[in-house]
Amino acid sequence: MLKNPKSTELIENILRALSTRRYSSLQGVAAEIGLSSTWLRKQILDMRKKGLIKSWQLVLNPLSHQQRIFFLLFKTNPNEPLVVDELLSSYDQNSLSTLEGITGEFSLICRFHFPNTTEFLKSLDHLYELIGETGFQKYQMIEVIEAHKENGIPIPELKSQLKSEELETLLSIQKLGETFDFPPSTYKIAEKLKDNQPTIYRKLKKWKKENFILGYSINTPYWKERYIHSYIQVKAPLRYRTVINYCLQDERVLNVYRTNQEYSLLLKTRHPNLTDLNNFLKMLFQQTEIEDTLTRIVLDLMRGN
Repeated sequence: MLKNPKSTELIENILRALSTRRYSSLQGVAAEIGLSSTWLRKQILDMRKKGLIKSWQLVLNPLSHQQRIFFLLFKTNPNEPLVVDELLSSYDQNSLSTLEGITGEFSLICRFHFPNTTEFLKSLDHLYELIGETGFQKYQMIEVIEAHKENGIPIPELKSQLKSEELETLLSIQKLGETFDFPPSTYKIAEKLKDNQPTIYRKLKKWKKENFILGYSINTPYWKERYIHSYIQVKAPLRYRTVINYCLQDERVLNVYRTNQEYSLLLKTRHPNLTDLNNFLKMLFQQTEIEDTLTRIVLDLMRGN
């Protein structure tokens, strides 16, 4: 299925379209890549059977429910595998959304989400204990101040604030992504949540309109196996808005965050090869007049997409 270059290009176009959907319409995806929705549905089912599509997921606005979001980078080594096991067992997908091995002075990067300061501080105590048990005891914490792009989707302005019970419903729907095919059926969602279909339909429509739901994405091993992912910290004290605007337009940039660091922007990017990563960095310097960057390449993905 992937040996023919034309077939590979078509699969990448489908996966890319499914990974950055503002809405869940299969007809919209088909029109975007110039195919019929019936044919596309068959291709999606085939890719799911072959493991290219693991699940679908809601892309939630990370700022919609006043979460504390931070990245923790710390040093460990292959002789301490229990550190990764402890992280994966102690935090679910909603709290620890990303855990990856990286190059550089740190070996792990984790992305944490907490609903309030109390949970944030409680988890910090646990993480400090965990770091203290490692041989290096070296770490860096990066707190997110603003999020500008998530899963390749630019983040629009919020129109209201998400209530706690609404977040619980959204997270419940998120968990259904492992069992339902794309596009998600509101009938199946309503059945699982023991609600009625019109109510679920109206809620989803309302949450999209108010920008709580940014769109839909898929969980696929394809990009991990064939593409290079990197985290790039950017130092641009006077030009950071220019950098953000540039990154919003570049499809290689998946996530954009403003942080509390001297290198005030954190980008996550995806590239077909190192040459493309190098060209992206060159263009970043030429187009935005930044001062400096720190780049870490992802070596291993233990959790995330």
